[in-house]
Amino acid sequence: MSRAHAFILAILLCASVSAAAFPSSRYTAIRIPTRDGKTLAADLYAIDSTTPRPTILVQTPYNKALYRLAGAIPSEAGGSPFPYDSIHYNYVVLDWRGFYGSKAADVANYDRGLDGYDAVEWIATQIWNNGKVGTWGASALGQIQFMTAKHHPPHLVCSVPLVKDFKTKYTDFYYGGEYRKEHVETLEALGFTPTSLVLAHPTNDIVWTATERATDYPDSIAVPCLMISGWYDHFPDDVIRAFNDLRTRGPASVRNAHRLIMGPWLHGSVGKAQQGVLSYPNAAGVSDSAALRFFDYYLRGIPNGYPDEPVVRYFQMGNDTWRATDDWYRLTAATDTTSLYLSPGGLLSATIQSKAPLADNITYNPRDPSPTIGGARLVPLGTKVLEGPQDLRDAVESRGDVLIYSTSPLEQDLEVDGGIAVELYLSSDREDTDIGVRFCDVYPDGRSILLTQGITRMRFRNGFRPADTSRIGVGQVYPVMVRLQNMAMTFVKGHRIRIDITSSNFPQYAANPDNGGPLYTPGDTLVAVNYVHHDGGTTLSRLILPTLRPAGVAINPASAAGYRLEPNAPNPFASSTSISFALPSAGHAMLAIFDLAGARVADLFDGELEAGTHAVAWNADGFPAGRYICRLNAGGVTLNRPMMIVR
Repeated sequence: MSRAHAFILAILLCASVSAAAFPSSRYTAIRIPTRDGKTLAADLYAIDSTTPRPTILVQTPYNKALYRLAGAIPSEAGGSPFPYDSIHYNYVVLDWRGFYGSKAADVANYDRGLDGYDAVEWIATQIWNNGKVGTWGASALGQIQFMTAKHHPPHLVCSVPLVKDFKTKYTDFYYGGEYRKEHVETLEALGFTPTSLVLAHPTNDIVWTATERATDYPDSIAVPCLMISGWYDHFPDDVIRAFNDLRTRGPASVRNAHRLIMGPWLHGSVGKAQQGVLSYPNAAGVSDSAALRFFDYYLRGIPNGYPDEPVVRYFQMGNDTWRATDDWYRLTAATDTTSLYLSPGGLLSATIQSKAPLADNITYNPRDPSPTIGGARLVPLGTKVLEGPQDLRDAVESRGDVLIYSTSPLEQDLEVDGGIAVELYLSSDREDTDIGVRFCDVYPDGRSILLTQGITRMRFRNGFRPADTSRIGVGQVYPVMVRLQNMAMTFVKGHRIRIDITSSNFPQYAANPDNGGPLYTPGDTLVAVNYVHHDGGTTLSRLILPTLRPAGVAINPASAAGYRLEPNAPNPFASSTSISFALPSAGHAMLAIFDLAGARVADLFDGELEAGTHAVAWNADGFPAGRYICRLNAGGVTLNRPMMIVR
């Protein structure tokens, strides 16, 4: 096996792309004609090629022949680990134009979405197809589905793109103006965008603007899409944005049919329980079963209630539960922001601890950068790396080039839902440098588990357009925002929240030579001393968290002075739930439900009660799925508990 073939096989086995769907004894090699007179190589997988069935099309740049290496088709529907149901569906796996079996069809700058159209329509004419075609695939296999749907093949019914957005843009290749070195080099090894082309445009110039505009077409996606991604993926924010674009800018006839699932998954481990050093058994198999239900509804017409499923299902890490909302942006807009200030002694505090000018410093050597450990990585063949949530204590936090700030152990759970940001005030003895942040959950046993990370090159502190960039003045203090990806995370009682601040994260991001010269060109490297300023006045460096704080409903503890509001059970719930609360003395009590906009939507109790524990049931039939707040008012105390309706 060639190095290229071995590399693609490794990618296949790491990504949840079909491990046990296609046996070597049941495929038929086929050629699919295209409108320009070429043919594309494909394999048909069918138990009985004389029986019309709906067909799922997988278009891959990773060599269709590798799918032949998988094990046997299961003996009954739904018996495989991926949403392959070989009893009711046929499958076509197609090599992209210019790749592997379709290499001879290569045409420079050809729109492969047209090949997708031609493949769908050719499949629809075959005796083994019933006129309905769906598409599935992750990453590049997801993007090609959008490109196919854009051209409106009449027999395309639905699509399941995983871990991919339809737009190509500057931020796919640069994070905070920082070159995604490891990621882009691997893309080149896979046969995609050359690194030379990316490095030729280090700012968000007209080339990126034109590319983004040309690939922004949600108004052309006229089939239902089930989008699936993960909080540990490369681009969770982009998948959420793309889904919102489909729901708000897509054709009105299909807007309400789209669904999104955000799990606790890495790019190559969607649907698996194990992610880095953590395990999420409640997330195992969810993506596969959801995709099969989606296909069953749209391709087989099974009345399985799929349209009634939540618009967005997302996994709340930390307490490891599935939740739902109709609109992620509306949900996160209803949260408030909690600021945790950098304080003396490496403390993150909700209150300002000192008004004296303070600064901590990092000595950064580009020849010995802080190493990338964990996170969303795309790596070359033969490179063994730690991905996803990993313990940073030994490899990162034990070094001398990191500043560590942590909260005290939390006295109650803290829910963080949305995009995270770190606002820092930085000065340096060099004209350019980087500032990176790693966001961690610290367990009571001391493990510091990476959740997400980001970086900003200081010359991009004001934006990424060519006119925005400028070197910094030596010794001058500048505000800079390091933005981190969206996530849904509950920091549980007894844990601590931590940020690690470094001036590098290599090789995930290129190391800044600190010489202030042209971007990404060879040159001398300089050691930099970078200062993070924090005081009670003008340099309030802080971590900014989107926390559950509905507008109009103040956040209060769930117990105080003997009054207690217990978690409702079950939670989440589909129809009804029970709410228990305790009063230390007799008196008047009010129990009500609020939505995240602060509107009072249900009154459960308003009257006199004896001391003791009481329970009230809430039948929520008729209320939309989503998050709510249960509030108890008694004895001058206000207590709140979040709750979730899922359907």
